[in-house]
Amino acid sequence: MDINELKRHSDLSFDRAVAKKNLLSRAESELITVYRDHIFRADAVTIATVRTLMESRDRFHMLDANSNPVAIDDPKQFLDQLIQRQQAALNTYHQAYQSLKSLKE
Repeated sequence: MDINELKRHSDLSFDRAVAKKNLLSRAESELITVYRDHIFRADAVTIATVRTLMESRDRFHMLDANSNPVAIDDPKQFLDQLIQRQQAALNTYHQAYQSLKSLKE
């Protein structure tokens, strides 16, 4: 392998890493959802917290992304919204990642 081939391989690896980072950043921004005029991230921690609290409470309070308290009056609807948003974001990321992976050197 000569120096030009090594440089090409290095440039390609760098470009892929940057593209993956950008895809992940976009996916993370797609996790943002609004419930009762408050912003939440539909990440695994939020989903697990809501699911756990639902087991013992019909309504509860949580902090939104800006640390403001929010009354969650319909936990099932909120959980469904979180899961739908998370799965949509992950599906978009997965499709874009598969396209990125399929790029040939």
